[in-house]
Amino acid sequence: MNDNKPIYQQIMEIIEDDILNDTYKVDSIIISTTQISKVFSVNPTTAIKAVSTLTDKGILYKKRGIGMAVTPEAKEIILFERKNLFFNHQLQEFISTANKLGIDKKQLADLILKSNFKES
Repeated sequence: MNDNKPIYQQIMEIIEDDILNDTYKVDSIIISTTQISKVFSVNPTTAIKAVSTLTDKGILYKKRGIGMAVTPEAKEIILFERKNLFFNHQLQEFISTANKLGIDKKQLADLILKSNFKES
């Protein structure tokens, strides 16, 4: 676990990653909050907070008597949020660091073009 973020947010990101990489598909049941608390050695309240927040965001929903499942909109919601975070925060930090290091636009563009970006 990472000390820079609250544990419940880290657990949320792990579940979101599992949704994005199809470990959990639409309508599939995620691991229970009891299992989450055991796997990550966290207080059950922390696991509940992670799952509740994902539910509030529309990523998970409760299947009565079974557990928490992935909504049809989950991937779309996660990608939208993560792209916003990337463009509005991470990219700005990246550019700021590049400026501090004296890396110009052409150098950055060349590095990006040479990278392993997937083609759209």
